[in-house]
Amino acid sequence: PPLRTGPLWGALALAVLGGGLALYATDLTFEIARQVVVDPSGCSLNDFINCDVAHASSYAYFLGVPVAWWGFLFYLWTAGVAFYATRTQNRDAATGVVALTWVLSLGAVLFSVYKAWHLVNLGVLCLVCLGMYVANLGIALLLPPAINLSYGELGTFLVRYLRGLAGEEAGLPFTPKPVRYGMFAAAFFALGFVGIRGYDNGVARQPDVDVEQAVTLHFRQPPVEIDVPEDAPVWGNPEAPIQIVEFADFQCPACRESAFHLRGTLYEFRDDVALYFMNYPLDRTVNERLQRQIHPLAGPAARAAVCAARFGDFWGYHDDLFKHQTTLGDRLFAELATQRGWDVDAFADCMN
Repeated sequence: PPLRTGPLWGALALAVLGGGLALYATDLTFEIARQVVVDPSGCSLNDFINCDVAHASSYAYFLGVPVAWWGFLFYLWTAGVAFYATRTQNRDAATGVVALTWVLSLGAVLFSVYKAWHLVNLGVLCLVCLGMYVANLGIALLLPPAINLSYGELGTFLVRYLRGLAGEEAGLPFTPKPVRYGMFAAAFFALGFVGIRGYDNGVARQPDVDVEQAVTLHFRQPPVEIDVPEDAPVWGNPEAPIQIVEFADFQCPACRESAFHLRGTLYEFRDDVALYFMNYPLDRTVNERLQRQIHPLAGPAARAAVCAARFGDFWGYHDDLFKHQTTLGDRLFAELATQRGWDVDAFADCMN
């Protein structure tokens, strides 16, 4: 029977949408790995709605490459199949390849559930990931009607299709051709895998680091006891066995980069780590250890951060100070306090 072009065009549109999201997520994964992202990405709004955490975690990779890249290959395959099926006169071949793509989409849906569970473990919502999950489900729902299958007969069809792939007589209205289509799909995904590994080993390659040696050298150092004040801002689990104390300056470019990488990297292990923040402004007016002035706005920014902690939102204020590092000053400090609904006069009194 003729294929229905409406569902095919719908699947093609979802594949294009998913492909765009997957490319964005792949690029974001590589950028985070190379630490070239300084500001939070556009889909990271707070600690909960945060794509950066999802793509900085170990869950972001599968078989050594970004998970999103596998998604892009699936969307590219689906788009090509859908377009081919709308143009070709060979209905038997078109039905066979669409049926195979539908089976692949079932795998994509199941994998989406698996990845969603990872997000639950991380405690974040990744909007880009969610968009891809929706695209996967939509493709899986649109392809059966495209080959004139009702949802009620999908179970029976799947069993018959698998029997046909095994070379048994299945009574299908088309020829599954498992060897031809299977080899073509395997070659397509293998080529995509080789391509992204080549990119990763070339343009996106990270500096060579002997991790084992770095860890060994780290633990050869004597432990350092740091007297952390009780009111020092802490992120993670204050009772955790691992404590990290960060000394930072709000006018320091390297500290700004760390601000948007360190917590993202640690998020997966937040129950096992306590991250303490300590102000160390390179400002002679508040730091007597300095012999020359380096960051004259770091002192006021540190005072603003201390007051933000007293007003109940250190980490959010901390992030905003680093986001607006080039405009540090009394006006910014007051604006950030106003955005949080704080009494600006009381905040100014705190700073003074």
